[in-house]
Amino acid sequence: AYGCPSTSAFISIHNMASWMIDRFGGQAVKDKYLPSLVTMDRIASYCLTEPGSGSDAAALRTRAVRDGDHYVLNGQKQFISGAGGTDLLVAMVRTGS
Repeated sequence: AYGCPSTSAFISIHNMASWMIDRFGGQAVKDKYLPSLVTMDRIASYCLTEPGSGSDAAALRTRAVRDGDHYVLNGQKQFISGAGGTDLLVAMVRTGS
């Protein structure tokens, strides 16, 4: 990535998304995705930016509500860096008040 800001940014975004899965994901999600993310056989991005609040994580309005054994997401994301060239997207959402 030395000398190429685009490549550096892409790898940084991938690393952040992978870290979020490692830190906050359930064991089944970790087992399914982390091996191929660590080797970069799969590339990940994260979805943070929302209309009206930009990339301010404290102002997130997208919500995830538990519905049985899964979550239902409601909200909007935009300007997802690398979204067209990634295999996995990690959405940053609110689960509480």
